[in-house]
Amino acid sequence: MIRHDAPEEARRISLLYWEVKENGTWARTVSSIGVTGDVGAVATGHSHAVLLDCPCANCSEPIAVTNRSWANKIGGKHLDAEAPPYLCPDCTAVQRQEEDERRQRAEEARRAEQERVERLIGAALKDEDAKSEPAGPLAEVDPRALALYAALVQHATGGPGNLLPSLTAVGPLGWTGDTEQDGEFLLSLYAAGLLALARESPTEAFLPTEDDEGVTFYVADVAWRLVGGPAARRARAEEITYTLLTRPGPDGAAAREALRTLTAQAETADVIAYLNGVLGRQHSCPETPEARRDELAGIIRKGFEHGYSTGQMFCFAWGAARSAATWRDETPGVGAPEAASASVTGLKTRIGKAIECGYDISAYDVPRWHRAPLALDGLRTLREDIRRVYDRAVIDACTRCDQQGFKETVRAGTGTKALWRCTHPVEIPAPDPVRTATPDPVGIPTPRQSPEVKTENATGTATEGEVLRGDEPPPTASAPSPSPSAQFVAREP
Repeated sequence: MIRHDAPEEARRISLLYWEVKENGTWARTVSSIGVTGDVGAVATGHSHAVLLDCPCANCSEPIAVTNRSWANKIGGKHLDAEAPPYLCPDCTAVQRQEEDERRQRAEEARRAEQERVERLIGAALKDEDAKSEPAGPLAEVDPRALALYAALVQHATGGPGNLLPSLTAVGPLGWTGDTEQDGEFLLSLYAAGLLALARESPTEAFLPTEDDEGVTFYVADVAWRLVGGPAARRARAEEITYTLLTRPGPDGAAAREALRTLTAQAETADVIAYLNGVLGRQHSCPETPEARRDELAGIIRKGFEHGYSTGQMFCFAWGAARSAATWRDETPGVGAPEAASASVTGLKTRIGKAIECGYDISAYDVPRWHRAPLALDGLRTLREDIRRVYDRAVIDACTRCDQQGFKETVRAGTGTKALWRCTHPVEIPAPDPVRTATPDPVGIPTPRQSPEVKTENATGTATEGEVLRGDEPPPTASAPSPSPSAQFVAREP
């Protein structure tokens, strides 16, 4: 069909452009009519074709097309395709309008739902803001979670106030080296009213409950705040610490053993992270293989159990990584993954040899790039406080307790006298826990007469003053119950 106001030349070109043979194919090529671009523009600008054998899938009327390409797409080579899945221009316009209206309604519904969820989140966070005191007795909380709380208070005192970052923001080591376990501890503290959700939590960390009357949250994604003011938080942390130090009987012993295990777990994760960091940053190797991670943890625990400090374990890890990388570089066919696995074997060998021969191992300082579990310092403080209270040398030097570490006290309220564990308030230094041993002049690494702290420079390479074997870096000396509006939902991976 040609427009009634088309010029004569445009009519001629349009007739030639749309003419078909008896079999439905085009009578001539576009180039035989004239310049292709000009012909197509003139024909499509002044005419269109109606495919009589190609009805609209919606209204069954013949479909109108504006160019040959579209005609062949709908009708095929012979312009006679049966029941093509296409719409005529009018139905297409109606469909687009309906789709636009559906999208608009969906967007309005999405905004309304978002506003509703934000109101629910706002109401839940308002309830969280009102929390100021624990909801129940702390004795019912897992002692490991309480130990974490004391470490959180110490961490918050160092800078961020009462705000604690989400587990996602903390990083893969979390607070204690196990983010899944950390989530359980945080929920225990939340249920006890020691923690509350912080307003800094992202909206994506919440979702409505099934009854749409509140919200749930992803424990890894919400930010937290310590309930109460600084003085109240410190008082609770001191109460927790005092209970861990002095609680008598099997329950007290079990709580202290749980703290020891938790601290050892964090220490182990710390050394694993250091080893992986040395492998990646200094030797372009991947992390130690996941299949050997349990074995690696056992090797590191063995080192700690034999008295080696974290700095000394870093010394072992540094040498194991370097030896594995050297083996890779000098052995054809050995790649970075094999070297990463070999570092586990090397660490096992080094620790075992040092234990067997009683080597005196130098201690390395923590490099700037290394990030330990955030609660590790606080857990170490608790562990050392407990060790000091039960240390025989400290008990013997204390003038306030008997030879078993007990002192006579008067119970509040009853006035009766009882024996209670003394915490030795007078400053009495405990023996240095760092392992020292008889040096072996032919051992590896070259022994020291006393433990020293070693450092790496900014690039992680050796500093001047070589005193260890070639595979060790030379050192330099350094010195309430949760409200219905907030429930935990396990997040899908």
